[in-house]
Amino acid sequence: MEYRIKRKLIAIRTHKWVARPYKYLRRTYDKAAQTNAHLKDQLLEFLPYIVAAVITGALAVGYSAIFHLSEELSFFIYRQNKALMFIVTPVMFLLSWWLVRRYAPLSKGSGIPQVMAAVELTEPNKTHLIKKLLSLRIILIKILSSAVKVVGGGIAGREGPTIQISSSIFNKIYHWLPSWWMPISQRNMLIAGAASGLAAAFNTPLGGIIFAIEELSKFHFRNYIYPLFIAIIIAGLTAQGLTGSYLYLGYPITDISGFKVYGGILVVAAACGFLGAKMCNWILAFMRFVNGYKNTLKQGAIVVACALVVATFIYFLGTETMGSGKEIMERTLFTANKTVDWYLPFVRIGGLVTSFGFGGAGGVFAPSLSSGASLGALVAEWFGITGSNANIVILVGMASFLTAVTRAPFTSAIIIFEMTDRHSIIFFLLLGTLVSNIIAVTVHKRSFYSILKENYLHEVEKDDVPQK
Repeated sequence: MEYRIKRKLIAIRTHKWVARPYKYLRRTYDKAAQTNAHLKDQLLEFLPYIVAAVITGALAVGYSAIFHLSEELSFFIYRQNKALMFIVTPVMFLLSWWLVRRYAPLSKGSGIPQVMAAVELTEPNKTHLIKKLLSLRIILIKILSSAVKVVGGGIAGREGPTIQISSSIFNKIYHWLPSWWMPISQRNMLIAGAASGLAAAFNTPLGGIIFAIEELSKFHFRNYIYPLFIAIIIAGLTAQGLTGSYLYLGYPITDISGFKVYGGILVVAAACGFLGAKMCNWILAFMRFVNGYKNTLKQGAIVVACALVVATFIYFLGTETMGSGKEIMERTLFTANKTVDWYLPFVRIGGLVTSFGFGGAGGVFAPSLSSGASLGALVAEWFGITGSNANIVILVGMASFLTAVTRAPFTSAIIIFEMTDRHSIIFFLLLGTLVSNIIAVTVHKRSFYSILKENYLHEVEKDDVPQK
């Protein structure tokens, strides 16, 4: 009986009026099943990036608020009695240095070279070293150390630290994935984390993409394009959702007229390329000097000496010699007062060397932009360039100085372009960054971050016991 029923069902199924619809429905079902399986795989692949990017965007906003409050506190102390800086600055510098030295030695400095080193360590048999460069402890110490340094009037930025913080988040999410999860590239996670951190810090998604391509990646863009886009978009949307849509600098007027501005652009680009590269050399030399003293008391004495230098600048020259320098950028771009004292760029460079070189946490992105802005304002004044033309020279100075430090001309140009929404000056920015990069290479062939990256690689590998 059962056999006859099966035969009848087969006969019905193979009948020409039934077979064709059946085959069509079967193919449709199979395609739907394949599509669902593919969508499930994509969800499993992209979900870690989405979760990490949301956390990155939220933490970037929180870190920005902490950093801003630290700057406001340093200005408040200065307004109460500027002589207090001779007490506050040494205490804060010592605390910033001690936190890093005691709890997370590789949280010092910017954070970008550490991420570059971590990306290189994604090779087989080296991934266990990444935890020395990226961890939850580093996130905490990075925020605390940079914040207290800024309270003391130190010249530092939060953008580089945000990149190490975001890569630490992505790395931690990667390690939290269960064993049954589909394979995900740790290298892709770190690159996406760094790019989303930069995008969230500056609100510059294109800058994050170009940064990942130009500074971090040594393999084909196609291998990580979708995770990168997802991470940057989600981190940026999270940051904007918490703070609202904003530009890092706003909308400066940049109408161009006359030929003097072209001369100003070339001069400021060359000057920023030379001074930016020289500043990096001075920082590296000072770091070697500090690291030459292994004794804690001697290093502490150097930290106090650095603090007193910075406090002296603040006491005699005012608040524009402290902090990230964003107020310099805003004053020179958005007010009629575009004049800067001739010594301001050199004082800020000297302050950054002493604030960065002793070993506390804090970045060089924003300080480089403010040094470039002050040089741009100075060149514009010397050339008699005013108004919107002066704004162009100032913006080119910012991009050019950042290029001299990072050796990433396209990243620098795109970041300035995005943070001001000035489409009309993109070619001037690219011209300035390319000139700056050429001059910087003549000063030193290798980039500041590349040298620091190798130092960090040596530091994490020297005590490593080879795995069997």
